[in-house]
Amino acid sequence: MMGTFANMSAAAANYTTQAAAARANARVARAQAQANAYKLEADASAQGAIAGDNMMTLRRNQALQMAAVRNQQGGSGFAASSGSKLSVESSVAEVFEKAIADQMRSNAIADQNARAQANALRRSGETQFNLGMVQANALSSLASASSQAAPWMLLGEGLTWGGNQLMTYAPLFSSNQNTTRK
Repeated sequence: MMGTFANMSAAAANYTTQAAAARANARVARAQAQANAYKLEADASAQGAIAGDNMMTLRRNQALQMAAVRNQQGGSGFAASSGSKLSVESSVAEVFEKAIADQMRSNAIADQNARAQANALRRSGETQFNLGMVQANALSSLASASSQAAPWMLLGEGLTWGGNQLMTYAPLFSSNQNTTRK
């Protein structure tokens, strides 16, 4: 007779456990997304520092190459302001300027992409968290409904049992049993 009551009580406990698990999973999903986003931004920042060092190295190399070109041209005995010598210096400077600009642009794009990915990860984590909380709330509602329904199920079973007993033994107490007319 208590089978349905026990089943409903067990279902309520099961739903409560599932709701707690859903909440925990939601928090883990959000924390993991935050950690991944932070890692992307930290990696982008580190790559930016490396790119900055590389650009400074390119600037130093540019200065060394320009000095070497000037020394070479100075040893020729011609004025450094002559057209061909100036064009040599400009072409050396131009190669380095292009490399520096390309590296700067590449780093800016990579940084922007990493930050956009980090934002998308954060949004995804928040979405997973919200969906997990919705699921947990629904499971909590089912647990509550099962808990509240369990006593009524027990009452219903009792009434059903009592009704069955009455139907079984009622004919024994009936006064109109097998009366024949004369």
